[in-house]
Amino acid sequence: MILIILLLSVTISYAAESTRYPIGAIFNKQTLSTSAKAFDNIVSSGTTRAYHGRPICLQVVDSYSTALEVCQSTSDNRGIVSLIDPRPTGGVCDTTCLLCNRLNISHLSMGWEPADTLKNDLYTLMYHPPPELISKAYATLIKKLQWDKFTFFYEDDGSFIRLQEVLNSWPYKHEQIFYMQLDPDGDNRESFKNVFKVEHMSYHVIDCAVENIRKYMTEIIQVENSTQYQSFILTNLDAYTVNLEDIPDLMANVTTMHLTTSNDIRWKDMDMNTANISIRLETALTADALTHLDKAIRGMQQDRGSYRVDDPPALCFMNNKADYEGTAWSSGDALRESLIKTPAKGFTGNIEFDEEGKRTNFVLHYSKLSNESQFIYTGYWDSRTDMITDEKAVTDRSAARTSKSAIRVVSRKGKPYFDIDDSNGTVVFRGYAVDLVDAIFRVIRTKYKEDMKYEFYRVADDNYGNRVPGTKKWDGIVGDLLDHNAELAVCDFTITAERNSAVDFSIPFMSLGISMLIKEPEAEAPDMFSFIKPLSLDVWLYLGTTYIIVSFVLLICARMSQDDWVNPHPCNQNPENLQNIWSLYNCMWLTMGSIMTQGCDILPRAAGSRWVTGMWWFFALIITASYTANMSTFLRNNRRNTEITDVKDLAEQNKISYGAVTNASTYKFFETSNDTVYKKLWANMQAAKPTVFTHSNEEGLLRVLRSKAKYAFFMESTAIEYYLQRYCDLKMVGNKLDSKDYGIAMPKNSPYKSYIDSAILALQESGELLALKKKWWEEEDNVSHCEKNTDSDETDSGSLQMKNTSGIFLVLAVGGVIGVIVAIIDFLLHARKICVKEKITYKEALISEWRVSLNPRELHKPAAPLRSAAPSTASPSPLRDRSRSRAVSVLRAATSFINFDEIY
Repeated sequence: MILIILLLSVTISYAAESTRYPIGAIFNKQTLSTSAKAFDNIVSSGTTRAYHGRPICLQVVDSYSTALEVCQSTSDNRGIVSLIDPRPTGGVCDTTCLLCNRLNISHLSMGWEPADTLKNDLYTLMYHPPPELISKAYATLIKKLQWDKFTFFYEDDGSFIRLQEVLNSWPYKHEQIFYMQLDPDGDNRESFKNVFKVEHMSYHVIDCAVENIRKYMTEIIQVENSTQYQSFILTNLDAYTVNLEDIPDLMANVTTMHLTTSNDIRWKDMDMNTANISIRLETALTADALTHLDKAIRGMQQDRGSYRVDDPPALCFMNNKADYEGTAWSSGDALRESLIKTPAKGFTGNIEFDEEGKRTNFVLHYSKLSNESQFIYTGYWDSRTDMITDEKAVTDRSAARTSKSAIRVVSRKGKPYFDIDDSNGTVVFRGYAVDLVDAIFRVIRTKYKEDMKYEFYRVADDNYGNRVPGTKKWDGIVGDLLDHNAELAVCDFTITAERNSAVDFSIPFMSLGISMLIKEPEAEAPDMFSFIKPLSLDVWLYLGTTYIIVSFVLLICARMSQDDWVNPHPCNQNPENLQNIWSLYNCMWLTMGSIMTQGCDILPRAAGSRWVTGMWWFFALIITASYTANMSTFLRNNRRNTEITDVKDLAEQNKISYGAVTNASTYKFFETSNDTVYKKLWANMQAAKPTVFTHSNEEGLLRVLRSKAKYAFFMESTAIEYYLQRYCDLKMVGNKLDSKDYGIAMPKNSPYKSYIDSAILALQESGELLALKKKWWEEEDNVSHCEKNTDSDETDSGSLQMKNTSGIFLVLAVGGVIGVIVAIIDFLLHARKICVKEKITYKEALISEWRVSLNPRELHKPAAPLRSAAPSTASPSPLRDRSRSRAVSVLRAATSFINFDEIY
């Protein structure tokens, strides 16, 4: 009875064994012991699987010896339908791989590097995701982190295959990737020191064996104390299993991607101890291959409707191609097709393949190193969308600080941003930058409950920072940030592309532009006689002389010409005397009326006098037209502001010199500008002797104050606004040449950037930034409180002002006074003549003429005044007769020459 039961059990066991497919797996010293253990545990875990298998443990490594060992293991009816191969591929299909493909045996490879002949190796399936997709994921991660440059650390040339997409997709406009090879067995500290201290790189990609990660991180903290400014991407898919707890000084941001998750509870079902060791990707891929193979075999059996297993051939060498084809496993195509079309779920997620046997449609987990030195799941990358999705917020490791550490803030002396007051024996920092930092950290303490302390110090030489020629180092503020002597820099620090390539900036806290500072020109005394400016003094002198000469020439011609002697009484056809009206007075009146364009009521009759008059009229026409044209131009020029109004005016003159702070952002603006006007300004500034450049804004201010409006200084508009409040004789000229911003500088990858950006936005929204500017620009240290008058009525229309035309009124007044004086003299002489002619007293003649002359209703007067008394009969004295006869003689002579009595 017992014998029957034993025979029955053997028969059942054999029958079950005959319906299960035989598989095998190769393990050697290049594979992990956990992979072999996982294979044994899974294969021996029960009889319900569609396969039964055995491991092929080898002591050899080379391809040929391995093939011989596999041949021996699969001979004598011990063939296998599928071979699981966790060995590194080396990018080739080795001898064992070729035998599998020749004999239609499915070759399930766990290596990362696919063979170049994978398209032809139809029976090879790569369970490791293809490197082009892995590198695509890391390229997306770098883009997400917004790296502008990075170092690529590698151990061997295989890194360039694994991360080919990262290298190929790097934008040409960014700085070139810096490559550095690491020695797994040597000392790499000098290499790390060169990258951190000389090249000043903050972002790094490390592609290395997982066993070497701890070694490299230890070397990094030995050469870089401030690792909180460094960021690393570990490309090894097993990097998240590395324990970095015993490297507490590593404060860098470390990120990685991985296919598997830590401490998966399913490993316990396979009797795998995960308490002391972390399951690596190779082991997970081996387990997933078994899961996938089991499902594919079952699917194949259902499709074929048969559970009978054809005996697979031994994986041995044949004599020729026909032998391989004749010996090949007949069901190989069906199993391969079932493996390709059958999806599965495993430790590495979704398991799917394309027609070439490459893994598709999978997800990579995205993790960050936390403050507790553990990699924390953050999100995932999907191969179908090439997008990273964040699912969990993880605080950057670099943000962790001790409560006793103080943030060092560097600045440079320069009002109103940063000043040092030591008047009371203690050093006190004050200024806009000090108040700004205090407000920012007050917001951080309130909003984020972070008790951050800070301390200021002054940079050596008050230098913003420039590249040291011949090196990649910087001096000044930028140099202190790169050397991590300071963690923040706050002053009038302009955000430029060159500086931004070396350090990071916060969002702007102040916007500005380049403008000109110049001294107000001293007010000129108003010119009362501006109306004579259209003609020069010598022209006026020549004109007056010509006027007199022409008047005399006209007098002579009119006296000589018979046609100008006329009958004084036209009714008398035979006059005894002829009359000539052209006295010197009338000649000068004619010439004066002509040049004044008013004309005259008398004209010459003779040809000679008319010719002279015509030439004078032509001369007067030209002079009047020229004066009018010049006067119009003169008035237009006066209405136009003759001072410098913009940079174009500045570039077209050579009386006013101009400069800027040497090697500052304004200096760099002109140096690198391609604008024609700016290039001309830059050329003039460079060629100026002595130099027009200064070492600070304060030096430029002093030079402007001493220049008497002969020096203009280019500087930021905010600084100009500050000086205009304190120096009332200064002004800002022209529009802003550019648009720029001030920001808070910090080393690349600073953990404080997000805090500071958020605080600045809060201060902008609350109006505190505007209040701070008003405090330090208008109130603090301001005695003058200058107010610029922009509503002056002298500049609103450009019209003529009284101070420029008062001379015209003065000439009119003087002329009027002279006319009155002449009229009085004429009045007195006429009264004298009346008193002599009518033999009345001089007083009577004056009173009579005065009454008639000042009565506007009287249009007529008697030819002789009325006598108030009989004429005197007293004999005049001989002396009086002689005096009167001499006066009468002189008067008659003058009257005959000038002819006052005959004015028409």
